[in-house]
Amino acid sequence: METKVNYAIVGAFVLLLSAAIVGGVLWISSGRAGRKDYDPYVAYFTESVSGLNLNAPVKYRGVEIGSVREISLDPDNPEKVRLLLAIERGVPIKKDTVAVLSVQGLTGIAFVDLGGGSREASSPELDPRTGFPEISTRPSLLRRLDTGATALVADLSQT
Repeated sequence: METKVNYAIVGAFVLLLSAAIVGGVLWISSGRAGRKDYDPYVAYFTESVSGLNLNAPVKYRGVEIGSVREISLDPDNPEKVRLLLAIERGVPIKKDTVAVLSVQGLTGIAFVDLGGGSREASSPELDPRTGFPEISTRPSLLRRLDTGATALVADLSQT
């Protein structure tokens, strides 16, 4: 006994199933459940930021909370480097929060490390040039060691 196969119905079923799979993948991938909202902050460094790349991590007490979005020279003062940081919404960035350029292990990969920030402190002030909140900075550990070693050598040579 021979069965009659209607190829039009089989083809329509395959096309509908394929469209449903593609639609399901797009629907799941566009969901906002896995996305986080980020707020822009700006920080000005007076030291070299060599080794720091775009999308380098920004960490707050060791927890990754964002990334570096832009690295540029300050147009008003070329001795400063301006970093635009994208930080997760809800992270308690305060006026006394300080950004330091740090190096990760022996690899030399640089990242921005945030610290400080007491509960009682107010929110950071807006930078008038960019309109973003400004995070204050301090020299990195390597910069402080270099300054201290230079002062020590100068004192020894004077002695």
